[in-house]
Amino acid sequence: MNDWDRLQQQVIQPGNCTHCGACVGLCPDLLHFQETDRGPLPHLRRAPQDTDAAELALAWSVCSGRGTPYPDIFQWLHGSLPDDWLLGPYRQVFTGYAAEPGIRRRGASGGVISRMLIHLLETGQVDGAMVLQQGYKTPERATPLIARNREEVLAAAQSVYAVTPTLTLLPEMAAFEGKLAFVGLPEQVATLRMLQAAGHPAAQKVVFVAGPYTGTNMYFGAVRAFLRSQGVSDRLAITSLQWRAGEWPGYLQVEVEDGRVFKAQKFYYNYLIPFYISRNCQIIPDFTNELTDLSVGDAWSPTFESAGGGHSVVVARTPLAVDTLAAMQTQQALELTPIEVSQALAMHGHMLDFKKRGTYIRLDWQQQRGQPIPDFGYRPAVIDRSRYRVERVISGSFAIGRWPLSRWLIARLPLGLVGPAFNTLRKTWKGLSKPTKRKGLGQTQFIVEDASDRWTELTQHASTITGVGHSDS
Repeated sequence: MNDWDRLQQQVIQPGNCTHCGACVGLCPDLLHFQETDRGPLPHLRRAPQDTDAAELALAWSVCSGRGTPYPDIFQWLHGSLPDDWLLGPYRQVFTGYAAEPGIRRRGASGGVISRMLIHLLETGQVDGAMVLQQGYKTPERATPLIARNREEVLAAAQSVYAVTPTLTLLPEMAAFEGKLAFVGLPEQVATLRMLQAAGHPAAQKVVFVAGPYTGTNMYFGAVRAFLRSQGVSDRLAITSLQWRAGEWPGYLQVEVEDGRVFKAQKFYYNYLIPFYISRNCQIIPDFTNELTDLSVGDAWSPTFESAGGGHSVVVARTPLAVDTLAAMQTQQALELTPIEVSQALAMHGHMLDFKKRGTYIRLDWQQQRGQPIPDFGYRPAVIDRSRYRVERVISGSFAIGRWPLSRWLIARLPLGLVGPAFNTLRKTWKGLSKPTKRKGLGQTQFIVEDASDRWTELTQHASTITGVGHSDS
């Protein structure tokens, strides 16, 4: 069996693809992405040949759809395992925001990542930053690119809630002269770290990694469903799309070619999640982007939400991140307040449970159906049976949401009805499930499973790799 067949049988067909983009980035002459009802998936341009073997072998080795050897990578990056498996490795934790109001407003929460990238570029610590920009090539899609200055960083500010492969950019990273920063989702960061461990030259140009907390993501059909609920035909082109426009926490804003503009509060358009939630975010245990140097999420608390303006929880995981934050504080580029880890965890207890326990329940069920599952090298020692019952409701709602009839119906209900109704239902469900979902979460013990050959497989590439996957042809 060749490595493309392995990817098909163990990753793509079972629904384990994380859409990170590495396989296409490593094999651009062989593979490309096609949009499907399961998101963008790699497809062959032509039949694999012997000359493709090295690229495919590396793509197979670093595929985060197979899982990620987190304990090995933690040891490699930090020399130890995390003290807190919910948050991952950390050195300092803050709440804060960019001091410059314009940057703060343009960010998804506090503008911290954008301000950090600008600082790294302006101080010469990096020469470019790999970011994702909404509307760069077409208004309705996001595109990965290398930003080289302040203006290009700010053009890529805000979150994107549609599945978008980013490591398709590997050839451009390889051709780039200089050091890079990289911003990605947890699965994309995991693949980047595996590429670095494998000695890939493009990945080794990355000297600073940042990323957002990532709970749920959606397939692109969600936007069109939202527009249909407003009576907009699929024939009308989207001319502008912002996922978190306006004042924090922001709102979805979509403009179509006839000039009409449609908006939905963040907590209202979340009604689309059960119908278009991406598969990859349901099978990855990393919520806080644990393999970054710096990760940032919304600082959800009644105090910050009433204050407005945009506030972030900021996790510095490496000495480089700590030193950079300190320098930026000295320059008054960031406003940061140290907080306890328990405070940071309390802001996201619901999603931490969804990832750190729910993921393993969903994977257990997948394995019981005889399907391959990703391996992360660790898992909760025990999950209470009551949490399994809660998961049946959660996963059941996603399963029903995927039905064509369900998607047809939700696209025809007005936002003024379904948005508030969903928000009320969301709050009610969180209240009812909170005792079970929070029960014992902070005391959850995680066990490191028997070491596999995955890390050896990765590091063996480092001694043999010579420009794999970034030819000029």
